Amino acid sequence: MSLRIVRAGPEDAFIVAALSLQFAIAVDGSREDGYLDRAAEHWLRHREQLPTWIAELAGSHAGYLQATLPPESTWPGQPIGTRGRLWIHALYVAADQRRRGVGAALLGACESWTKGAGVGVIRLRCDLGAEEFYDAVGYAPAAEVRQKRLRPPSP
Repeated sequence: MSLRIVRAGPEDAFIVAALSLQFAIAVDGSREDGYLDRAAEHWLRHREQLPTWIAELAGSHAGYLQATLPPESTWPGQPIGTRGRLWIHALYVAADQRRRGVGAALLGACESWTKGAGVGVIRLRCDLGAEEFYDAVGYAPAAEVRQKRLRPPSP
């Protein structure tokens, strides 16, 4: 079985949307009528700030990684044209494709790409149960990430 990682292009918008929906369902069961169209359109509009890679294994889409690339930033000691941090906000591997190197390959593709993008640090939030995986691929614990869930705005 050959694993292939590709950087998502405009023609992959619905694949990105479908993998995003699979991820949401796996995380908390979230579903929404019309989500695929809405998600594909959003990703197409913002894809330069949302670098995304798709994993293909044995003829199926095995997972994806999506990051957020902030605009160029200024910080003492940071050269002009650099972006500082890249945030990985989605790393999903389908349950039946896990433990086959898919997650590590997606991270590797992202890391290779960052070398030419002026990124100095990759950050992500490690969900409970994934610590061993992230340790194995070289992601060290950093300052604790905190979050506050807000109610969605009223329609």
